[in-house]
Amino acid sequence: MIPYFTRFFLYSALLILLQSLIFDQINLFGFSNPMVYVLLFITYRFNLDQFNFILIGFAVGLTLDLLTQTAGGHTIASLSIVFLRPVIIRFALGSNYDIPNAIYTGVRWPNRMLYILLMLLIHQLIFSLIAFFSLAHFWTVIQYTIVNTIFSFILIVAILNLMSSQK
Repeated sequence: MIPYFTRFFLYSALLILLQSLIFDQINLFGFSNPMVYVLLFITYRFNLDQFNFILIGFAVGLTLDLLTQTAGGHTIASLSIVFLRPVIIRFALGSNYDIPNAIYTGVRWPNRMLYILLMLLIHQLIFSLIAFFSLAHFWTVIQYTIVNTIFSFILIVAILNLMSSQK
């Protein structure tokens, strides 16, 4: 288990740096920034302790908030999807939710895509609501959420395909 957490820590540090230095600088359509660090929460093993996962989600969100100077948006969105992840897993993966690495093997492709899409959509919606913090910008929040979710989804699926081809 220690090698897994060591590899996960290095993977987390790399994704946090990539998110803060590269992906936050991308402005597709003038406002879209892909949230690739959500890949950490998507690929975390399903059978590990939830308490440690909550601490990891808080640490990742807080680190990104400090690096990107967002007012708690990453922390709140990260903690929200960490808390909702068991429900999303059971909904999207069905009876295969107890397979440790179900995101890579053992689950049909549409179920994996639904899981990734739900994780991203919930994260983006909460992040957008915190970032704008006004219902006067309702359509902007919806537009921002949809465009960021699609852009992040394409990048995360591409990264997962690269990772699964290496295994």
